[in-house]
Amino acid sequence: MNITESLKIAVKCIRANWMRSLLTMLGIIIGITSVIMIVGAGTGVRDYIVSLIEDMGSNAVLVSVDTTQATDNDYISLDDVENIKKKVNGVERCSPMMMGFGRGTVDRLATDVTVMMIGTNSDVQFAMTNNCEHGRFFTDEEYASAAPIAVMGIESAKTVFGYEDVTGETITVTSSGQSMKVKVCGVANIESMTSSLGGGGNVGKMFSTGSDTAMIALFMPCTTLSQATGANAALDNIFVIAEEGADYDAVGNATVNYLKAAHGNFENGMYTAQNMASYIEIVDIVMKVLTIFIAGVGAISLIVGGIGVMNIMLVSVTERTREIGIRKSLGAKTGVITMQFLTESVILCLIGGLIGVILGVAGAYGACAIISIQPKISIWIILLALLFSSGTGLFFGIYPARKAAKLSPIDALRSE
Repeated sequence: MNITESLKIAVKCIRANWMRSLLTMLGIIIGITSVIMIVGAGTGVRDYIVSLIEDMGSNAVLVSVDTTQATDNDYISLDDVENIKKKVNGVERCSPMMMGFGRGTVDRLATDVTVMMIGTNSDVQFAMTNNCEHGRFFTDEEYASAAPIAVMGIESAKTVFGYEDVTGETITVTSSGQSMKVKVCGVANIESMTSSLGGGGNVGKMFSTGSDTAMIALFMPCTTLSQATGANAALDNIFVIAEEGADYDAVGNATVNYLKAAHGNFENGMYTAQNMASYIEIVDIVMKVLTIFIAGVGAISLIVGGIGVMNIMLVSVTERTREIGIRKSLGAKTGVITMQFLTESVILCLIGGLIGVILGVAGAYGACAIISIQPKISIWIILLALLFSSGTGLFFGIYPARKAAKLSPIDALRSE
C-alpha cells in the first residue's frame, strides 16, 4: 500500500466519524489557537510599546525627582535646565517637562474640551523621532517671551476637528481662574510622549469629567504654561538629549551629579536618570518572557489534545479489529498497518492545526483591533504550529498504530 492509498483511507475514516473526529481535534484546535493568538498579539503589543519609546528619541535621557521625599529646594528650576545644557559634558539639549490641566473652548467650533498642557522649550522636538506633521514648533524667542502658542497632538486634532492640519486654530484655556487664548502653530505626534508622563491613556479619547468632553494634548512654552496656570516652574521631570555618540548612561549620571551639587542634596535616590534606549531593552525582554510563558501554558492543551487523539485511535483499533485481521490475512505487513493508523493520527492533528491557525490569526487581529494595535504574526510561527500539531499526531499515534499492527490475524478475525 502506498502513501496515497493510506491518505485516502484515513480521510474516509475521518469523514465517516466526523463528529467524533471534530471533538478529538478540539484540544489541538484550542492549543494552536491560543499559541498563535498570544504570540501574534504579544509581539504586536511589544512592537507598539517600543515604537512609543522610540518616538521619544533613543538618545533622550529622562531625569526625574523623587516627589515622595522632595522639598521645594529639590525641584529642578528653569535655570538648572539652561545650566545643564552649558555645563554638563555630553549634553546637547535639555527640555523641561511641566504638566498642567485646564478647561478649554475651541473658539471656531465653540466646543468644550479638557486640556492637558505640557510645558517645554523648543529642545523637546529633538527628543522626538518625528517632527511636526503640520506647521512648526515654537521657537526660543517665543519661549523667552511666553508667547500664547502651542503644538497640538495629532490624535487630539482628529478627535476635536476630524482632521490633522489644524494650524492657526485658537483655543481659550482656563486654569486656576485665569484664561488665555492659545494659537496652534503646529501638529505633531505628542501623545506618545505624554503617555510616559502618566496621561497618555486618555489623550484623544472621550471620557467623563462632569460632562462628556474630549481631552486634548498641547505642548507649549514652559513660560506660557506658568502664566496660564499661575504655577511656579518647579520641575520634577526634564529630558536631556545627549550628543551623538555619547554614553547616554554617563550623560544621565553627570546630570544627576550636577543637580545634587546645585541643590546641595547628595541623598541617594533624590534624582534618577533613565536612558530611553534601556526602556526598549527592558520592554523587549519582559514582553518576550511573558509571551513565551503564556504561550507555553496554552501549549499544554496540545498535550491534552494529543492524549485525546491517542484515546480515539485506540477506540478505532478496537472497532476495526476485524478489518485489521482481514487485511493481515490477505498479506498486509506490519509496517503497512502501522503506517495506516499513523497517517490517520497525523491527518487528524494536522486538520486540527489548520483550523487552530485560522482561528488564532483571526483571534489575534480581533483582540488587537480592540486596542488599535497591529498584531505581528510570523510565517515561521504558523509553520512551527503546524509542524508541532503533526508531531503531536505522530507521537501519540505510535502506540495505537503499533497495537493494531501486532494483532494476530486469527484473533482479529475471531473478534465480533
